[in-house]
Amino acid sequence: MDSYVESPLWTPVGFGRPAHAQEAWAWPAGEPYYSPVRHPRFWFEDGNLAIRVENTLYNLHRYLFAKSSTFSAYQYQLGGTRELKENKTDFDRLLSILYPTDYGSHQCKTTEEWTSVLLLANKWGMWDIRRLAISQLSICAGPVDKIALGHRYNVQEWLGPAYMELTMRGQAISAEEGAKLGVDAMVRLGALKDEVFGNLPAFVDEDKFSDLFAQKLYV
Repeated sequence: MDSYVESPLWTPVGFGRPAHAQEAWAWPAGEPYYSPVRHPRFWFEDGNLAIRVENTLYNLHRYLFAKSSTFSAYQYQLGGTRELKENKTDFDRLLSILYPTDYGSHQCKTTEEWTSVLLLANKWGMWDIRRLAISQLSICAGPVDKIALGHRYNVQEWLGPAYMELTMRGQAISAEEGAKLGVDAMVRLGALKDEVFGNLPAFVDEDKFSDLFAQKLYV
């Protein structure tokens, strides 16, 4: 669970887009509008990069994004406070890596949290952080997530071992896992299972298998 807490200072000021926000922000008509609030952790007095994500204001430091040519070019060109069309939770998880509270460990722990980091690091060309996320996901992610994320973010080293692990697993693929994998991965997985189990004698030493079978049979 993330350690930060949403600020209690959100104040409803009506419905629809407020007059002062019609040009600056494309607020959906008919939805409640809340005055933007400073993030309790990621709004810095000495910041020089003003960002709004959803209804939260951030004041960050440009130098932390200097290696991201995609993000920097977009943000620096526009100037001022600009809205990023990103998920706030994903953005906060990335910022927890850029602004660690403990240099000996990371706030992100789970596959879901590191996936958020990988998503934005990959999108914005933050290659050092992408490598960090891949390293952490190599430890915490299961084979289903490694296949899904490996195809999405081109992490080739995950795919072979993950497919083989699922192929040899005795447990059937659940509906939730199938939804994560997608049709293409399920087709690949089915073909791999057919290949392995259809050619099982080629992978098994018949003499050793016969001896093992005999031992188990007469125990």
